[in-house]
Formats: sequence, C-alpha cells, structure tokens
Amino acid sequence: MSDLKDTETIFLTGNLVLNELSNKVFPAIKSYESVKSIDFQQLKHIDSAGLAYIAQIKTHFPELVFIGIPYKTQNLASLYGLGFIFK
Repeated sequence: MSDLKDTETIFLTGNLVLNELSNKVFPAIKSYESVKSIDFQQLKHIDSAGLAYIAQIKTHFPELVFIGIPYKTQNLASLYGLGFIFK
C-alpha cells in the first residue's frame, strides 16, 4: 500500500510481496511519474517480487530517489544483481 497524497514523497507501507502485488494493493508503475522519492521505512517485508517492482519503477523513472531502504532489502538486491537501483 502507499500514500499517494503527497507526490513529492510516497511512503510505501505493509508488505511488498507477490501476493500483495498480484492483488494490486500497490499502484501501477505509471503512478510514480510525478514522484520525486519513495520512502521504504514503513514497509514490513519485501520479497523478490517486491524487488522486481522496485526495479521496474527505477527503470521507468531513473531520477527517482529511494530513501529508508532496509539493510535486508539492499542485501537481497545485491544477491539478484540489482544493488545499483539503490545508488
């Protein structure tokens, strides 16, 4: 889930996992067009599907900044060769 009221920064909340993405709990990639940053501090869990979602966002909007990235998420990204999306 996310709070789309503030388009400067979006705060992702809940679990960024396959089931939630399949149920369209999180917005479509195009929703992030006017967003400047995404805050991950309120996410409870991110799996590989969540990481793929994040990678898609960064691919479409490379100027977007990610903040509050959990250490475990950074490690998972590195394991999949996606560590660059957080730099």
